[in-house]
Amino acid sequence: MALTRLDRFRYAKGDAPTAQVRLAMQRTMQANCGVFRTTEVLDEGKRKIDAVYQSMADIGITDRGLVWNTDLIETLELDNMIGQAVSTVYSASNRQESRGAHMHEDHAKRDDETWMKHTITWFKDGAVTLDYRPVHTYTLSSDVEYIKPKARVY
Repeated sequence: MALTRLDRFRYAKGDAPTAQVRLAMQRTMQANCGVFRTTEVLDEGKRKIDAVYQSMADIGITDRGLVWNTDLIETLELDNMIGQAVSTVYSASNRQESRGAHMHEDHAKRDDETWMKHTITWFKDGAVTLDYRPVHTYTLSSDVEYIKPKARVY
């Protein structure tokens, strides 16, 4: 599987250079999945990051070598990141609250009753599946006490 993946990108002959696709991913994440977000911005982000993911099928590199092939390495790194980016945008869009450093301006308060849980994602072929697991409200040692979450205040 690893060699198939390597060769798929090594011999990719599409029209989209890696740097162009990576820049589109970076700009989408910065503009549509930043610390301050709204439902509208996140919905736009999902459309944009889906388009960026689709452009991976048109990636092209020019260096076919295996020695000092930065084009290939950057393409493999982008392939590693794009799934994370798509999962992040979809997870952020789904979580309708503000928590920690992330401010969902349409849902300004933290909602522990609904969202005191970890988001788990699976990414396959451009699709994101979301699930959750509970947050532990205990420590693994009797040496320290559990610290209850508090509202963010400035």
